[in-house]
Amino acid sequence: MGRSTRHPGHDPTQRTVASGEPVKLVAITQNPDDAETLRQIAARCGWTIAIVDSSVAAILSLNDQPTPLVICDRDLSGEAWRDVLAKIAALPRAVCVLLASSVVDDYLWNDVIRHHGYDVVAKPFQPDELHRLVTFAWSWRGWAHRYYAGNLHRPNT
Repeated sequence: MGRSTRHPGHDPTQRTVASGEPVKLVAITQNPDDAETLRQIAARCGWTIAIVDSSVAAILSLNDQPTPLVICDRDLSGEAWRDVLAKIAALPRAVCVLLASSVVDDYLWNDVIRHHGYDVVAKPFQPDELHRLVTFAWSWRGWAHRYYAGNLHRPNT
């Protein structure tokens, strides 16, 4: 969380993660500057990104195009991030959520985990750090899909 580590030979513009799959994600933000930065990073990394401005739009997007990864802005007008994470956790498919926040500390990270999120990503977005977190989240998503496939009980119910 919030700790950048550079690896020799790391290419932040790689289009896939270790599994070879292209990365797909949904971002929930009402900030036009953050939306543009996310579009630029996604384009640079070759990710497919849908940017929406509310949890309702995110749920519609996730139902229309199942996407295992969401970046949710902490500062949504009219919606508490905890409620947004609860709505996403209630979906029938496991979705990994990164909370985007200009405040990043252990208290927030613990709160995100308690509310079924995966991690906190610092704003303003840094391409290398976002790439690292998305790669880890995408890897978790693969593990969770294999582990919970066919199980009646989800980890967050």
